[in-house]
Amino acid sequence: MHGGAPPPLEMRFYMAKHTHGNDDHSSAHTHSHSHGNHSVKEHILSKAKNAPGLIYIERQIHDDAIVISGSLSIRFSTQDPNSLISEELEAAAREIKERSGIVGHIKVSVSTTSTCMISVTDEKAMAKDSPVRRARMTLAAIVFLIDPKDAESIIRKALSNIRTRFKK
Repeated sequence: MHGGAPPPLEMRFYMAKHTHGNDDHSSAHTHSHSHGNHSVKEHILSKAKNAPGLIYIERQIHDDAIVISGSLSIRFSTQDPNSLISEELEAAAREIKERSGIVGHIKVSVSTTSTCMISVTDEKAMAKDSPVRRARMTLAAIVFLIDPKDAESIIRKALSNIRTRFKK
């Protein structure tokens, strides 16, 4: 990459089956054999998943279903994030169907927060709302009959488009 903006923040976490002797464990490709490291890794992963602008994706296969989990935290100043998010999810569903896939569901939980500063001088209170709000999106998608990498790519693109549109 030459000049320009840094690459977008992204994190990918795949679940894979692997065997240790007679034990069958389902865990990340960065699996640690020391149980003490699990809590440290979970804490770091939790912090990373909440980093503003970071797209986090986790993909698993259950029977015939491709299960994709994702999250994105952003700052925004628009009044209605729901319609913008809905448009991008609909576009993702259309693209999955165009590739002969089946959408079980694509769901996003959106939690928004805003900040208000209240200041009292003498006896008079003044309130000032920040124009910048924060949104935390948690995505869950179940799709069928499409390549898992393609499904993940489509969901990642939807989250990336949401992030880009909120920056405008």
